[in-house]
Amino acid sequence: MAEAEGGAIVGYAGFLSGYNTDFAARDTFMLDLFVRPAWRSRGVGRALVAAVAREAIRRGFPNLEWGVRSSNTRALRFYRSLGARVGQTRIARLRKRELIALASTRR
Repeated sequence: MAEAEGGAIVGYAGFLSGYNTDFAARDTFMLDLFVRPAWRSRGVGRALVAAVAREAIRRGFPNLEWGVRSSNTRALRFYRSLGARVGQTRIARLRKRELIALASTRR
């Protein structure tokens, strides 16, 4: 979490570490990165991603990945400014009705 003076939370990053079968290697996946709009472009996001990167290295996980929507041009610029390569990977998703339908199957 990122806190301003006085303890107000202005941003956070959530992540998990595991094994990425695409690379056959240990991996850290950033689940979420959020910075309050008033605090964007002030280094908070960079500090949060850097903290996740440090934790990945500390754990011995040599990769850090996350998802980003192709329509989020501001985020794409930001991530590229960090040195990230943004590929063409698409994320599959089950929502509401489809999720319930799959969960109710027996096999």
